[in-house]
Amino acid sequence: MAYTDLDAMAQWLKQEMGTRKPRLDNVGVVSRVASVLLLFLPGPEGPELVFEVRSSKLNWQPGDISFPGGSRENGDRNFAEAAVREAMEELGVRPADIRLCGTLDFFAAHNTFMIYPFVGVWQPGQKGCRLDLAEGRDFPRGDHPDFQHWHYNRDEVAELFTVPLRHLLNQQPRVATSVVTMTHTDDFPYDLLPGTKPDWSRVRKYPIYFYTYQDHVIWGITAAILHGFLERFRKGLVKFA
Repeated sequence: MAYTDLDAMAQWLKQEMGTRKPRLDNVGVVSRVASVLLLFLPGPEGPELVFEVRSSKLNWQPGDISFPGGSRENGDRNFAEAAVREAMEELGVRPADIRLCGTLDFFAAHNTFMIYPFVGVWQPGQKGCRLDLAEGRDFPRGDHPDFQHWHYNRDEVAELFTVPLRHLLNQQPRVATSVVTMTHTDDFPYDLLPGTKPDWSRVRKYPIYFYTYQDHVIWGITAAILHGFLERFRKGLVKFA
């Protein structure tokens, strides 16, 4: 192939790929990508983290506890914007009242989900009601929102509750272990790969964390993301709790 042909192909590929939005390859192990938001509110005893009890009407994980979040839509410029939009739709807060602090480590779940977690604070811009974990600012202890009266989406959210950061930092979660096993089915072409044994398998063990608060149990993906956040920033968070 001449360089002119290669250049023409590069120009064509650039045009075709520039107008195409990438999607998940259905052959890969990830089947869905979503964003979640760890949203802190000012509480009577310090920062509190918002959790949702998912509605019993939902087909996926009804009644489970989660962070606000969901899939990225066409109008979202990035996953951070998707997390803020989902928080607006689910919690009933204005996007302008959410101040993003940054992103956590991406989380690849064993149920084929890829999660992009972000951390933010509810900061409606009122004087005397500021909570800024990134810059070390505090807020008056008696000034906190009545989130129970937010106009949250009852079709998706059965209940909102918050957990004090101090409680989360002081709690040692219970840990259980789950196992994922990967094997080949009978149609695997061992004749093409003579070095692969028919009894091949791979086992992956991973921890499941359980946090409790009052009558709520936080576990699964939500607890894994929460645990990663607390362990990564524990030394700095203790001065705000």
